[in-house]
Amino acid sequence: MTLARHPHWATQPLHDFLLERAEAPFAWGVNDCALFAADAVLAMTGVDIAAEFREKYSTEAEAFALIRDLTGGETVADAAAWCAERHGLAEWEFPLMAQRGDLAVIENDGRLIAGIVHLSGRHVVTVAESGLVRFDISEVKRAWHV
Repeated sequence: MTLARHPHWATQPLHDFLLERAEAPFAWGVNDCALFAADAVLAMTGVDIAAEFREKYSTEAEAFALIRDLTGGETVADAAAWCAERHGLAEWEFPLMAQRGDLAVIENDGRLIAGIVHLSGRHVVTVAESGLVRFDISEVKRAWHV
């Protein structure tokens, strides 16, 4: 299944989503990096690429156990790749070519975290303890076209 973005995805659904989540704090199983990225894709496309993960964990340990159980992987990047493949999102051969609204994985303090390429195209946005944070696009390790 290939996803299609809503008309005006950048100026309405994604923009509104980012404003809504601007100060929402990180919470495992509710507003963690993976579900934040999946929620952004949902806002742009109407498709929940993380449906198999929702409401099935509430701690870091449970999240990574679920990643192992569902994907056979160990990292957030493995979960992102699994969700992307199931929904026909092509992985960028050169991740730094990712564009606005694309699903991305970056490394932060030695941990892989998920986010989306910001509307500016210069950052990856994800969720942190105090709300949304941006990382330079040069931090992208893997990315998929939405």
